[in-house]
Amino acid sequence: MNILAPIDKIDDVEDVIKAGANELYCGVVSDEWLDRYTIAAINRRPANICNLKSFIALKEVANIAHSYNALVSLTLNEHYYTQDQYPLLLEYIKKAIDSGVDSFIIADLNLIFALKDANIETSINVSTGISVFNSETVKFLQKLGVQKVIFDRHLTIGEVREICQNVTDIEKCVFIFNSRCPNVDGLCTFDHIQTAETSFKNACMLPYTVSLYSETSAQKDSKSEVIADDKALVALKRQKLWTRLHMDDVPCGACALYDFEEMGIDCVKIVGRGNEIKRKINDVKFIRMLLTLLQDKTISRNDYIKQTQAFYKYVYRLPCRTAMCYYPEVRSI
Repeated sequence: MNILAPIDKIDDVEDVIKAGANELYCGVVSDEWLDRYTIAAINRRPANICNLKSFIALKEVANIAHSYNALVSLTLNEHYYTQDQYPLLLEYIKKAIDSGVDSFIIADLNLIFALKDANIETSINVSTGISVFNSETVKFLQKLGVQKVIFDRHLTIGEVREICQNVTDIEKCVFIFNSRCPNVDGLCTFDHIQTAETSFKNACMLPYTVSLYSETSAQKDSKSEVIADDKALVALKRQKLWTRLHMDDVPCGACALYDFEEMGIDCVKIVGRGNEIKRKINDVKFIRMLLTLLQDKTISRNDYIKQTQAFYKYVYRLPCRTAMCYYPEVRSI
């Protein structure tokens, strides 16, 4: 099982690979794009600290990675682009291919069709922005020539297993660490705006109030009022939980690696473009350590989960928490 890890600087590459990553992903925000589209993001991480600054840097990243037999994917995972942006996007892709990238992470179906129309041959990985929830979606994407699919964060282990049982001949990737976003990525219009300000790292952390749309007072009866009040209370509690225990508070899905190994998952993704290199290395080492533990075929599922939770507490100085667990059904063991 490969580890797909983030980088945003040339200096990150060797350290992240030596920590245990087999695949890297990154973004490039070039001056040409910024000159024409100051606001419109190209890869859902518009901040400078999350991206390489040029294709020259991208080429160096690819050269270093390939010297270690590691792969490099470039993120082009905005949900959609305007028609006017496509000529620049296609030139961008050609430059990236010339720089040596191995694949592109894409969320816009139209961009996949545009690549075919332009006869640009490259490996396509589908981003979680397409929101893959079932095997029929995977089969549809296979017909478009997609080589790898990154499953939605909100799938359960059982749902991932069901998809794996019904599809073949495509690489399958799941999220395993960091950014357990409460929103379904493919249905969300927030950009991930990473800043130096610790209070609000992105739009998801802005305080807001949840209210429930209900019938007019003339149509209400006592029963519907109680139901509406209960739903509003649950929504409010959930929103406050997301604000207090936000998605970047070291969310983890490592306990599920045992199941993912059994069902043939090819790759696990660590989120973290824009994170400090020390954290990137720590996260990769943590997951690599647990994948190494799985090489002991005598270890039971229960023992693996217990050891994983102990490792997490030791490395991150935090207990396992349901709110921060990618696959909380595992914690019932």
